[in-house]
Parts: sequence; C-alpha cells; structure tokens
Amino acid sequence: MISRRALLGTGAATAAVAAGLGGAALGHRLDDLARTVGIEPHPEPDPADDRLIKRVAADQNALLARIEATAVRHRGLRLDRFVTISTAHAKAVGGATSVPDVARAPADRATAVRALVNAYAKASTDRAADAESAVSPALARVLASMSAGLAQCARAVGDLR
Repeated sequence: MISRRALLGTGAATAAVAAGLGGAALGHRLDDLARTVGIEPHPEPDPADDRLIKRVAADQNALLARIEATAVRHRGLRLDRFVTISTAHAKAVGGATSVPDVARAPADRATAVRALVNAYAKASTDRAADAESAVSPALARVLASMSAGLAQCARAVGDLR
C-alpha cells in the first residue's frame, strides 16, 4: 500500500506538470517544450485551412472545366497553355475532387473570350482574398502566387481577341 506522503507527493507533482503544460499551451510554447525534451513536434493543419483548400479546389476545378469547354468550342483560340496552367493550379490545391458541370461556352468568340477574362479575374481576386485569410504562411504563399498567375492569365486571354 502507498503511503499518504507518497500519494500527496505524486499528486502534487502531477498537478505541477499539468499546470506547466497548461501554461505552455496558453503561451503557445508547447512546441518549444517538446523540442527541449527531444521530441520533434508535427504541425497539424488548421481546420479553417482545410475548408479553404476544399473550396479553392472546387473553384479551380470549375475554372478548369470552363476553360476546357471553351477550348473545345473555339479550337482556334489555342487555349492549351491555359488548360496546362489551370491544371497545375488545381493540382496545387489537391487536384480534381470532382468535375463540375459547366454550361457550354458562348458561341461567339469575343463573348467566350470576355467570359474567360472575367472568370480568370474573379478567380484572381478570390485567391488574393483567400491568401489573406489563410492561417498557414505556406498556404498563403501558394494562394498569393496562384492569384498572380490567374491575373496574368486574364491579361493573356484578353489578348486573344
């Protein structure tokens, strides 16, 4: 049987360790504490970033489907490079989760180009806003870079008129 002193000492030590861990958690120092005792912490993704990535992937897949539909309808526009770029963007945020149904591209070439320019411009603005709301600095960099690339695509598609 354990003595009363040993029981109280163990309880006090447990309470001190729990208080220390609680203080480290509140002070956002748990990773530092883990490194001190020889444990390499593994960062967990923020749930808000996970939801953001899923939404961005869906948006990028919709944009890719729109570009592909326009490329099929207007073969003379030579949209292959934009399909390649948009495919890379979709892969950067997790690849194609689903292929969305997209309305047919406009029959008029100028209208189709204008629709693509608007889609790229909106996607660029959306990715810039997403970069600002991302928790992870690495994700923010990817989204900001994607926003810049989408803006460049909007300009380049606009030059196809």
